[in-house]
Amino acid sequence: MKTREQAVRALAQTTEDKLLLQQFFDKYEVSQVRAYLTHTRFLDLRERTLCVQAAQAAGIAAQTVFWGGYADAERVMALFLPDYMTEQDAIAPETCPMALLRAQKSPTDTLTHRDYLGALMGLGIERAVVGDILLHPDGADLFVTLDMADFIEMNFLRAGRKRITLTRLPLTDFRAPEVHEEAGEGSVASLRLDSVAALIFRLSRAQMQERIEKGTVFLNQMQCLKADADVSPGDRITVRGLGRARIVALGGVSRKGRQFVRYLRSV
Repeated sequence: MKTREQAVRALAQTTEDKLLLQQFFDKYEVSQVRAYLTHTRFLDLRERTLCVQAAQAAGIAAQTVFWGGYADAERVMALFLPDYMTEQDAIAPETCPMALLRAQKSPTDTLTHRDYLGALMGLGIERAVVGDILLHPDGADLFVTLDMADFIEMNFLRAGRKRITLTRLPLTDFRAPEVHEEAGEGSVASLRLDSVAALIFRLSRAQMQERIEKGTVFLNQMQCLKADADVSPGDRITVRGLGRARIVALGGVSRKGRQFVRYLRSV
């Protein structure tokens, strides 16, 4: 087990990483000293990976919950539990420090994730106060930090130059996004991350290794810098800029010793 200073030194690669982890530990310490729930703002996948690793290194994983409003959320907060609180207590709608806003648009308007996010950033707020944006035919559901919900509700009136209306809803009323997946299969020389991801996203193994080295490949929502990491059925792979996929099953082995892989890729 490491001290917070040792964990920060071991994990932080940039000044921004160091600041993030210092704030992470500060929030944790406040939760323990003052005995109430504390939290970070929304973390992206790389920030989440750093914070998960920090919690594990410092031995505080049992007091830390990563939650974004629903089980498959990509952007999450780190919630720090005082001794009397359980994970279920922390993510309960009446306790969780986030809000759900539903943006409704005209049926004739077409708005993208970029339209909503761009309009939100145009309000002068930080990206970290906005969690996942879930598109649906009528508009979008947005998870935001509780302390910014009123401001966003009053000022977020247009997206992509189209008028929208906002309604605050209970966290449990979110609409899961419609996921369109394309089934695929193929064979790989081994079940390494670089081989399997290259197959799924139709790149060469060298190209995928380069993306892994740059930190833009995530295995089960955690940044993975190891090209030789093992991939198993049920694993989810995200490649920034290319999309997501999940491994459905592993088949038999060909005469040449290649492993068959079946997957679903989001389209």
